[in-house]
This record gives sequence, structure tokens and C-alpha cells, in this order.
Amino acid sequence: MTFVRKISAGTLPVESVFIAGFLIHIGIMYPGFLCYDAVNQILEAREGVYSDWHPPLMAIVWRLTDSILPGPAGMLFLQLVLVWFGVYLVFGAFFKPCGAKAAAPLLCVLLFLPPVFCISGAILKDVLMWGALLIAFGVAGHIKCNNNQHSGLTSLLFAITVLLLWLAILLRHNAFFATMPILSFAIFRLYPKAGFLGLIRAAVPGAIMALALFVATGAINTRLADRHTHPWVANAAFDIAGVIKRLEDRDRQQALFDRLASALNSTGSVEPLLNAYTPMYWREIFRTQPPTLQLPTHSMESQIHGFESLSDQQRQALRTLWTQTILAEPVLWLRHRLAVSKYVLGWVPEASWSPVMMGKEFPTDLEQAYGAHPVPSKLQEQIEEAMFKLTNDWYFQPWPYFIAAICVFLAAAFRSPTANIEVICLTASGILHEFGLMLAAPSPDFRYSHYMIFTTLLSLLLLVRPWLKHRDFLSETESR
Repeated sequence: MTFVRKISAGTLPVESVFIAGFLIHIGIMYPGFLCYDAVNQILEAREGVYSDWHPPLMAIVWRLTDSILPGPAGMLFLQLVLVWFGVYLVFGAFFKPCGAKAAAPLLCVLLFLPPVFCISGAILKDVLMWGALLIAFGVAGHIKCNNNQHSGLTSLLFAITVLLLWLAILLRHNAFFATMPILSFAIFRLYPKAGFLGLIRAAVPGAIMALALFVATGAINTRLADRHTHPWVANAAFDIAGVIKRLEDRDRQQALFDRLASALNSTGSVEPLLNAYTPMYWREIFRTQPPTLQLPTHSMESQIHGFESLSDQQRQALRTLWTQTILAEPVLWLRHRLAVSKYVLGWVPEASWSPVMMGKEFPTDLEQAYGAHPVPSKLQEQIEEAMFKLTNDWYFQPWPYFIAAICVFLAAAFRSPTANIEVICLTASGILHEFGLMLAAPSPDFRYSHYMIFTTLLSLLLLVRPWLKHRDFLSETESR
């Protein structure tokens, strides 16, 4: 508490707290860690030929950083700068103005909590998305409009917020769900007169603008990508397989399977699919024995080709079948997605994938393509081992944070909505992002829920600002 009192009393610059936290963070994680996705992306960056299986923009940026700091180090620096600068902006927008300076060290501690810290050193689009969304939220919090008159700075901050949210979608397409509440919050800051009802009205243009950014992202990714892998095919096949599994009539199962197999250039019986299907992972339906649905050769190896071998006619047939299946069997599709959600939220024991991403995650079978990767330090190995021991505990599962986010949202909305607009929008961002996973997640990767976990913890900190302000007042009184 002595350290907190020094911050509260102003004897230490607040900026030094965040700079120290950033340096410690990058010092522990340096030079960064690589998993399958990251190795595939850096190989594309070095080749200069980009696919759309992962965001092409990330590989393009990595090509630049790899020329300056080879390997993961440059990207590690970039993503941690985004995260820490975002936290600093959040402090300046929402804690400092109300006198809650004690939040500075608490925000730093937040980033070192195991469920947040665990993947932050891995080079992931999820971490970059997190940083972009966090900065956008912090910038939106600095938008101030006096008597509804927009200054040049106000307009500039709003434009920066929109661009940062667009960056988040460019880095991870499902960030679209998380951007809507933050964009609505930025619009509300431009027109704050109407109070809480104004926030509800701001949600409509916020959603429309977010959708426009999402559509624009699809067009840009199409232009940036040299190889078009059509990753949506995996989700379509997964959803259709989930409906097939739940149909009670054997003939209908086979008929729907035949249409799915035809669109994927495959043949066979539905039986292997029924035995292989699991709501845990989309790719299991392509691992049937004997083989039925076929993945193209080398589709998921060091160079991802995905489903680019499918013809335009086959893709169109699959897209039509996907839509028709959901419309014809909405209840069965919903049951499939609810089953997937249990894995995503960690309600299934030991279902969460890669909750800690450090040295052990490097895909050694891709080492020949990548080259020798950095050997983890003794400290990194000890941290990794210590965190792995915690991963089966409840606080390393997404579901408690999801429930807590809903509770915080309701508490802020019913308690004092006008005083907690930022809490409402931030929790809504995390909740909607998680709902997006329930609709489209292909597997139970921990990193998918990482953003929701962080926003829940940050929202709790925002909710207790009056108490932090009171602690600051007592600290200042004691220091006199």
C-alpha cells in the first residue's frame, strides 16, 4: 500500500508506473513466442505472398518488423506497446479525472494477472486486436463536447477511434462484435445531452458504422490476399455437420451429407461423419476413417491453402446449403452452437485450448520451414510451468468472467447508468464479442475469450472508482 500511497500523493509520476510495467512485461516475454498460426504468418511475411486464412495486414506489418528485428521480437514490441498505451489512455480518460490515481498501479497489476498475462507474449492477432480495441476505448474516453459544439480536436479523436476500431477488425474479423459498443460510446461522447437514452440511440448508428467497417474489411482483405483460402468454408461445414448429427431421420442425414460432400468435392457415407463429429473442433469432421469429407492436401501446413481448390460453383453451392440448412433447421443449428458454446466458455472440463502460450507452443514440425527458434529462458520456463498448474482452476475458465460481465453490466445499467456509461459500453463490448464466438467459434481456444476476460476485470475496476477515489483522499490526508 505504500507504493499506492506514493502514487496517490503524487510523489511518483503516473507515467513512470506504466513505463516500468511495460519494460517489465517485455523483459519477461522477450523475444516473444510462436504457435502454429504465428509461424504460418511469419512464413507468409518472409515470402511476401499472403493468404486470407489469417489477416493479411498482420503478415504485411510483420514483414516490416522482421526486416528490423527478425523473428517475433518486433511484433512483440508492437503489440505490447498497443496494450500498455491503451491502458494508459484508459487511466487518463476514466480514472485520473475523478481523482482515482491509485488505479494506476492496479491497472498494471491487471495486466500481470495469470488469465491476462498468459498469452500476452505470443504473437497473435488476438493480442493485437486487444491492443487496438483498448486504445480505441481510451481515445473515445477523451472525447469531450461542450454544449454540443465539436472542436477540431473532438472530431480528430472520433476519427482516430473509428480508425482504431477498423484496425481491430482488419486484424481479427470477429472484432466486429466488440467494436459496436465502443463506437456507440464514441458517438455518445459527441452528443451527450440525452443521457442513457442517448446511448441507446447511439447504438443504432454505431452498429451501422461497425457493419460498414466489417464489409470494407472483407473487400480490403480480398485485395491484400494473394491466395484466397475461403476460411468461411470451415464454419459452414461445421454448422451443417452439427445439424446432420442432430437430425433423427437417417435418410435426411444422408441426403444432407451428400449435398455437403458434393460441395466439398468428396463422396461417401454419412456414418463416419456421425462418429467423428464433436462440437469441440470443426476439423474433426475431416478426420473420418474411412475418409469421407476431404481437406485439400497440405491445406493446414506451413503454407496454408485452405479451400482454394474448390471451384466457384462448389463454394456457391456450399454457401446456399449453409443458409438453407440454418433456415430449415434453426433449432438444431442452435443446439449445435450451444454445444460449441459449452466448450468455448470452459463448461466442459479441460476443454480450453492453449491457455498458456509460451515456449512449449512452438510447432517443432515447422522448424525446418521457419528456422531455429529462440530457446526460452529459465525464468520463462518457470513462469510457464507455474501458470500451467493454474489452468484447471475456475479463474482460468472463461465462464466466470462471462457471468461477471453480465452482472457488472446490469449493476451499472440499473445503479447509475449516466455515471457508468463507459462501464456499460465496455462490458457490452466483451459480452458481444463472446456471443460472436458462440455463433462462429470453430474450437475452444482460450485466446478467443481473452478479450472478454480482460474487459470484465477492467470493468470491475471502473465500477469501484468511488472507493479508489476515497482511498486517494485518505492517503493524501495521511501524508499531510
